[in-house]
Amino acid sequence: MSAYLIGNIIFAVVWISFFFIFPISQKRKMQIVGSLTLLPFALLDIWFQPDYWHPPILIKAIEPLSLETVIYCFTAGGIVAAVGSFFISNKMTEIKWSKVLDFFIFSLGLFAIFTLGKISNAMNNLNFAFLIIFIFIFLVKPRQNYKAIYPAIIFAAFTILAINLARLFYPNFVEEYWNLSNLWPTFLNTPTEEIFFAAVLGALWSVLPQYIFKGETK
Repeated sequence: MSAYLIGNIIFAVVWISFFFIFPISQKRKMQIVGSLTLLPFALLDIWFQPDYWHPPILIKAIEPLSLETVIYCFTAGGIVAAVGSFFISNKMTEIKWSKVLDFFIFSLGLFAIFTLGKISNAMNNLNFAFLIIFIFIFLVKPRQNYKAIYPAIIFAAFTILAINLARLFYPNFVEEYWNLSNLWPTFLNTPTEEIFFAAVLGALWSVLPQYIFKGETK
């Protein structure tokens, strides 16, 4: 069984645990919204393989899309949003669908521009798109949104730890899964793009609810 599949099974267990450990309706809603907001980005795997990486895929019939990436995006989005809610409390009421549409248009549009412009590899192009959107939301309420640095640090550190723990059982999986010749130099045995993604995801998914929901933040 591949490290990618095992990792996503662990993410699924954590997602389910979070859902039942924190029975507060607002946090559950935050978790579900975070999952559904990141889920569509699983389709970008078409552009990630094989230039960025080429992990083993469970169902070959849907390659280059992968069930593992769908599970990852759903579970990671929910986990990050739930953890972020402990640092930035959002009172979510009515969803603003126009803002949701704006988010997808801007993030995918920026990704497309960076990809067509060959700014970097696929992951960094998505990272840059998310980073620009985070900066935009951050500047609206900087005194509150600076707290997003905490989940950003948590998930960046978690990514480094998780990949290094996985290397104990799959010693060469970074070299086998990632196309390192197209990437930035690794940091602490971890692809730097993955650390970058974890940090920007932790930051953006903590402040995104205040953008897409009507309600107050504190």
